[in-house]
Amino acid sequence: MSHIKRLQTIGNCQLILGDAMKIMPKLQKADLIVSDVPYALTTGGPSKGVGTMSGIFSAERYTNDGQIVAATVPFPEMMTTLYAALSDDADCYVMANDKNVHPLTQAALDAGFQFHNLLVWDKVSPTANRWYMKNLEFTLYLWKGKARTINDPSSKQLLRGGIDKVTGHPTEKPVYLMAEYIRNSSQPGDLVLDPFMGSGSTALAALNLGRKFIGIEIHEPFFDMAVARVAAAYDKPDMFSEAI
Repeated sequence: MSHIKRLQTIGNCQLILGDAMKIMPKLQKADLIVSDVPYALTTGGPSKGVGTMSGIFSAERYTNDGQIVAATVPFPEMMTTLYAALSDDADCYVMANDKNVHPLTQAALDAGFQFHNLLVWDKVSPTANRWYMKNLEFTLYLWKGKARTINDPSSKQLLRGGIDKVTGHPTEKPVYLMAEYIRNSSQPGDLVLDPFMGSGSTALAALNLGRKFIGIEIHEPFFDMAVARVAAAYDKPDMFSEAI
């Protein structure tokens, strides 16, 4: 596959360095997508540095003036490609902040997805903002084909918990958050896809829960970060307990 710059296979995990939008159409269909996708951010927080959800660093465009910093992949193109990457009757979880929930939802519906629920992560530690500090992030819970009941219907919309970062990724997500979605919308042995892998949190969650995993990351330093985390987890299986 010419668009793949590097391919690392570790156990039940395939990690790919390259452009997800070009690689996804060539992959086998996934049973579930869980991803902290790249989206536009508002320049209203700290005075320096901002990251989109796939770790695109945009410090040179960050002016703290409340303007939108554009995402790297247009939502309509992204959601159409994600829809095509899934098998029939499959779920999809994609993360967004408050300003991107509406456009991302519209793009998902236009692509053919149906909307189950808006899930909320209370990350406890807020991000500085001039218009109320932001302590929440959101996940669109979508489905393709036939809707299926989640494995634990007692699960609530809101999941609260902080994160002790273990990598230098600017938007690292906790493994337990990704594990919640994977546990509820897949079975052991299923294939989980994260096309915007970042530091590899989704990979650790999937592997810990006995799923197969394919992750794609376009930025080599973050790809190396994810590879190192997965390799370390296989060398020390108790590290998988991070997801429980």
